[in-house]
Amino acid sequence: MTAIRHDLLERFGTAAYQPATFLDRGVTVPFTTPFLLGARIRPTETRSGLELVISNPAGGRGFYIVPWAAMPEVCSPTLHDRRLWQRLSDQTAVTPSLVRETARAVAAEGLAGRAAAAAVAEARGAESAARMRANFLLLLDLIRRTETREEAAIPPQSDTPQNIESRARRAVARFAPRIGVSAEIVAAWLEALAAAFCGVGVPGDRTVSRTRALVAGLRRMVEEIELWIAQSPDPGEQHAAVLVTDAAKLTLHCADAAFRDLDGLLSDTPTLLRAWREDAAPLGRRATRPDWLLDGWQVICELWRDAEPDTRPGALWEMALLAPVMPREVEDWLGVTEDWDRPTRLRRLVRANEDWRSGRMIEIVARNERLRARAA
Repeated sequence: MTAIRHDLLERFGTAAYQPATFLDRGVTVPFTTPFLLGARIRPTETRSGLELVISNPAGGRGFYIVPWAAMPEVCSPTLHDRRLWQRLSDQTAVTPSLVRETARAVAAEGLAGRAAAAAVAEARGAESAARMRANFLLLLDLIRRTETREEAAIPPQSDTPQNIESRARRAVARFAPRIGVSAEIVAAWLEALAAAFCGVGVPGDRTVSRTRALVAGLRRMVEEIELWIAQSPDPGEQHAAVLVTDAAKLTLHCADAAFRDLDGLLSDTPTLLRAWREDAAPLGRRATRPDWLLDGWQVICELWRDAEPDTRPGALWEMALLAPVMPREVEDWLGVTEDWDRPTRLRRLVRANEDWRSGRMIEIVARNERLRARAA
């Protein structure tokens, strides 16, 4: 796992990387090979295949852009990574959810260790529960918005399970004719909406959703790094920390705007159903925005969490190399305007990551497998 084909890498060369869209930015693949940590998969410019975007371990602004088929040639991937590479090779389009599900399937085989396999089972159970809660909360809102004052004497959330079920059937049957479809179709749409938005979380859910938990973890990481900056006397070490926190704050600002937009949408089930009836595709794309915005930050948060106090300076340089670039497409999504190029300007001064050359490869793979287990 120590062999890096420098001759091949130099043949591909490095390129500037300022993606205009999230699809151009690509999706982070949870590889465990040190050289591939944080690498992204994206369609080629001609959309005729896939390619990898790999942070230049020498630091600086450039990234290696490597054809997907060449991945096993430029380095010696772990068995887990080779299997993941094989599973993704057949895909014609990539999204965070597709990569996540493919990676879970590979980890479930035990190729990233038992902890990762167990974490996948837990994550799948949590997602199923989140989908059920989302469906239930959307139904409760539909009940509240379709009942008469007399029927709503007992708030639906306070009623018995049997009565809630009866009231839900009545609400669906009452609402369906208003949009010209059958009750069965409305019920199916509610399930589809729950599946689409369960990662976002429906207002009123007391369990924190997957994406909101990541936002909370990212915010906590920023606070801890800023405290570390205040206590660090070395300006050189502070540079990497500032790059990470700047990029994280930009992401948090955009994520907050995305959640405000979606929370308003998810707070009105009848309006949501009407929008789904008109055209489900754009609504489904809006549901994926938090995933796209937050993609790549899970591994960075886990790098910080995994580092001991004396290794945090080195971890911050590694995190700085991986800090996601924010595409300008977010302006069209959310109307957010920022200094998008600031993280890129700071990145030019990021120093080389020498760990992958240092003989610590087995130790780093073990660490990456720990990160993989936490990010299932």
